[in-house]
Amino acid sequence: MSNKAEQFCNQAASAPIDSLDNFRQYHMSLKKQVNWDDVGFLTDKDDKNTIILLSLDEEMVATLRLCLEPSDVAKCLASLSKSKNEVTYRNIQGYQITSDDLLTLESISSTWIKAAQQSDNIPINELENLFTRFEDDRKLKGRGKDFTVETKNTVWKESYGRCMFTGCGEKLDHDSISGTTGNYAYLAHNVASSEQGARGITELSGKLSNDPDNVLLLCDKHHRLIDKVAASDYTASMLSAMKKEFGIVANGLLDGLKYQPIPVYSVLWPVNSQTVSPPSYLQVATSLSRIKRRMHEQINILSDNEDLLINSPDILWQMMPSVIQSAADKIIQQTKAFGFNAALFGFGPTSALIGLGAKLGNKNDVTPMLRFREGGNWSWPSDVALGTFYEIVGLDDLKENADFIINIALTAEPESLISAAEVLSGEKGAQIITIRAKEEYMGNGAISHPEDGKAFTSALQSLFHKLRSEYSAQTIHLFTCASNAAAIFIGQAYDTHHPEVVVYDFDSSTMVPRLKLKNENHKCQVSAFQQ
Repeated sequence: MSNKAEQFCNQAASAPIDSLDNFRQYHMSLKKQVNWDDVGFLTDKDDKNTIILLSLDEEMVATLRLCLEPSDVAKCLASLSKSKNEVTYRNIQGYQITSDDLLTLESISSTWIKAAQQSDNIPINELENLFTRFEDDRKLKGRGKDFTVETKNTVWKESYGRCMFTGCGEKLDHDSISGTTGNYAYLAHNVASSEQGARGITELSGKLSNDPDNVLLLCDKHHRLIDKVAASDYTASMLSAMKKEFGIVANGLLDGLKYQPIPVYSVLWPVNSQTVSPPSYLQVATSLSRIKRRMHEQINILSDNEDLLINSPDILWQMMPSVIQSAADKIIQQTKAFGFNAALFGFGPTSALIGLGAKLGNKNDVTPMLRFREGGNWSWPSDVALGTFYEIVGLDDLKENADFIINIALTAEPESLISAAEVLSGEKGAQIITIRAKEEYMGNGAISHPEDGKAFTSALQSLFHKLRSEYSAQTIHLFTCASNAAAIFIGQAYDTHHPEVVVYDFDSSTMVPRLKLKNENHKCQVSAFQQ
């Protein structure tokens, strides 16, 4: 939709339509611009603003505002809804819609989505009375329906008998002070059962009073907090989001019970003195679900942004081989009882992670986990393996040589990587092979599922072997721009009888050699690169 067309369709950003004739003219013109199959209206705190929204396949296509008598507003909505007998009503409780919220269809749609749980369908023949109540600011007295046994049971099942308040999770079948068992839970409304309550909404209070989706299970403390102590701080949409998050977290953790337990390791090294947080238990559970595993006991933190590594950048790379060796030894030794099966949440300089992957090797089943930058947490962006997500350039017309250069560009292909590789190519007479993520996959999540990472390791392993056996390669110079998980997968490709690998990393506006991988007596040795 062009800017001009969107401006016309987003009438809500302009002054409200103030006559039936003007509405009819706008309606006729709008039908020539867009189609819609659903009509809704959104109100806010104290019903001060009303926005009418038209959508097609749940995508917002037009909005408008009316300044008319309640009977005329009802007629307009009936006209817009065509043959449908009802329209959707939502309220963004506790929030006052501003002019900024009306600037674009996207901004209005965002507000509409936030109010998704404060919603019901209103018959056309009830609209006039409802809009009259909006205009008169008339709130009904009394409360809606009491909770039925079915609603109570549904909410109890959804909560697993625990407080749903974010960060609490207290079991509510016993009293922690006296130790006695019983039911110490409180059922709390998102939208208050009374329109005159702290989170009351005209009409919706009564309609949603016994709806399980509108009810949380809380402990005594948090029930008092949202209803008595700080009711104004907890809007209905906030509580709905809290309930939704509880369901995601609880089910994510419980899903792990279906899987085989494996050890989980965290190795966190600073990058340019910047540190990163370890994964939460939910992030661990979600990440491991991709490989159908769950965590055994607790996270084994082998390295956590040690001050020495942060405060000693000048000697970082001299120390790194021993740091890598220590982490790899612990993982390998401690996973024997699990068939060398483990998950690794590793973060640090790309070259160091490649070295760690090489020390771990590919004969075990240690699976690296992704810190997904776009989501800001540890997770995999895809539920299933995507297949070949990359292309390889430079394999045609290869010739025998002692040196080869492999560029691996998965998150980006920066000029500093390209130019550094080209300079080295000129010095060594080495051919450049580029492994590049396809355009649609380029980014931090290029390897979007662990199975894709394992397949990539296997393909890279074959390439290393081919360069050694068919083209007499003695040294491979590795220039990499990849995610933390991809770097470990790359390192795991290194194997016995492969050429030596010099691993380069970013330094200011270029890339410099940091580590060297070499096989001695069928064991991978990682050392700091020496000129």
